[in-house]
Amino acid sequence: MRIVVCVKQIQHIYTRTGKNPDENYIAPEDAIYRINPYDEAALELAFGLRDTAGKGEISLLTLGPLIAESELRRCLATGADHLYQVEFNGQNHVPPLSQPDSWVKADMIARVAKALDADLVLCGKESLDRANGQVGALVAQHLNRPFVSAITDLSLDPGNGKVLVQRSAGRGVRETIESPLPAVFSVDMCKELRLPTLAARKQADAYGIRRPDIGEKAVAAKMHCKDIFQPRPRTKIIPPPDSSLNAFERVLQLLSGSKIEKKGAMLTGDTESQVQGIIDFLKEIEVVHS
Repeated sequence: MRIVVCVKQIQHIYTRTGKNPDENYIAPEDAIYRINPYDEAALELAFGLRDTAGKGEISLLTLGPLIAESELRRCLATGADHLYQVEFNGQNHVPPLSQPDSWVKADMIARVAKALDADLVLCGKESLDRANGQVGALVAQHLNRPFVSAITDLSLDPGNGKVLVQRSAGRGVRETIESPLPAVFSVDMCKELRLPTLAARKQADAYGIRRPDIGEKAVAAKMHCKDIFQPRPRTKIIPPPDSSLNAFERVLQLLSGSKIEKKGAMLTGDTESQVQGIIDFLKEIEVVHS
């Protein structure tokens, strides 16, 4: 069984301590380059499937420039057999607005899957940077293969050669779906990726990253990103301070955002006394009458 796992390199921003508004107040130490965690979960499911089947070839596929090469090699050291990279039109650095849309990326992944004769394509259900969750379904569209989204477990049925996937159906309900191969699945957060050994890490550091030939012809983009902007702050209505208070207390209310503390009482005792306390309170504020 040949399995292709799509791993996306992302820039994960933890905080904004920069001073320059043109750079969205991001300093160099505010972000790290890492592998999308959903893709790491997909890789661990691929390892589990290979372990139960007793055989299989797992290939990692990444698109774009190598911005997190050390993390890619760490994933390779966990047990993958090959690592493939496909650049965007041969460019080493691609700004976010110039990157291909999900349809073009899915076409690139589908071409590699066909070239490698992959039986199964796994990817994360979404990425932390864009979170559009479209690539997996579009890859299945390009390959004309069955697709199941946001799976949390994966196993092989040796009787009929099909795979059994488990996914959340909402409200705590789980469903098991049987799918023939070849297929495409997107993976939700489920299992944590295993750690590599020191010997495997050294071997992965010396590995030569492969670049498959997918041809020069590219499909036309169907979506065009016009702008990327930060979320706008929500306006908060601040009530004026209580005019019945003196000047000092009104200033304290202004400094605290005019937050007026709510008055209340804690009801204790048995159920009957608590119910009676609620009734007395409703009578006091004239919600109910005696």
